[in-house]
Amino acid sequence: MENFQHKELVTRRSLKYTYYISSSEQPTTQSPALLFLHGFPDSAHLWTGVVAKLGDLPNKIIIPDCLGYAGTDKPTDTDLYAYKDQAEDLADILGNEHVKSTIIIGHDWGSALAQRTYLHKPELFSGIILLNTGYMVPSTEPFDLAAINSLTEKIFGYQQFSYWDLFLAPDAPDIVENNLDRMWQVLHGDVENWMKKLFCIPNAMREFLLGSDEVPLKDYAKNPAWKDRFMQQFKTSGDLVSALQMYKATQTKSDATIPKEDLGINVPLLFISCSQDAVCKPEVMNAAKDQGLVPFLKEAMIDCAHWSPMERPDEIAWHVREFLGGVGFSQFNLVGPPVDPALLMNCTT
Repeated sequence: MENFQHKELVTRRSLKYTYYISSSEQPTTQSPALLFLHGFPDSAHLWTGVVAKLGDLPNKIIIPDCLGYAGTDKPTDTDLYAYKDQAEDLADILGNEHVKSTIIIGHDWGSALAQRTYLHKPELFSGIILLNTGYMVPSTEPFDLAAINSLTEKIFGYQQFSYWDLFLAPDAPDIVENNLDRMWQVLHGDVENWMKKLFCIPNAMREFLLGSDEVPLKDYAKNPAWKDRFMQQFKTSGDLVSALQMYKATQTKSDATIPKEDLGINVPLLFISCSQDAVCKPEVMNAAKDQGLVPFLKEAMIDCAHWSPMERPDEIAWHVREFLGGVGFSQFNLVGPPVDPALLMNCTT
């Protein structure tokens, strides 16, 4: 993101955030800003390939390092990661940039944060794009990992969140930090059903990290720039402690502050799922659809694995463009590139 300005802001919670903002001249139209949020274990640079294809748009682009990552503060107090409070931080960034309307775009935990930020600050947003992780309807019931894994084993034939057992373990930061090269393979291995084999089978990720087997990497992950940035981001002891806080954060108190009548997403919503993602299944949207909470939903599927912004940046950029030019945004007169029919074969509306 060499054409972006790098900024810092101390939020009202006295937390320092680093973020990147497109350095092009201020748009003269009323184009909404685009706020991109990354997930685990990434940084603002996750979106490099996507935003490179959006540079001609009149929209201001803002990409923070989320709390616990890269240049942003890395607190180990789990309570600081409540969605409600992180939403306040993001609102501070938007305020600092004098943004009046925003489309919020998130991947992985960034998707979870994007949807909750909208629910806590709906007046700030005119659209939402969720990658991989669909809208999870807020609940006041505590997250029961064992019960969820038991249920998903019956439904899908495997424990969808088995890897959480490692990420919640006290020795997880040390194991990952001491095996960063092997963690890169965990994340980006090019093996059939790789995510299912490593993330959804008990102890599989732990055993691989502590083992010696090597696996081939997906083409994008062979780019030294991606791996070098990952290795540098977590080279300091303790960096994984903060990055894993979202797995530990109990969000029931935060979710309980949202009135039941305000659980609907009443702006255009695009959900992009990925055919090779064994963890973030498209079925997660079913509850919201059944309850009528996503009246302006459009869904698309991309043929790739979980790290879609790295693996399929061109397709994601195309979907962003189409979303901007679609229902609710036609006043901005944004037209996407010529449509490649192959990109739309799995797209449903």
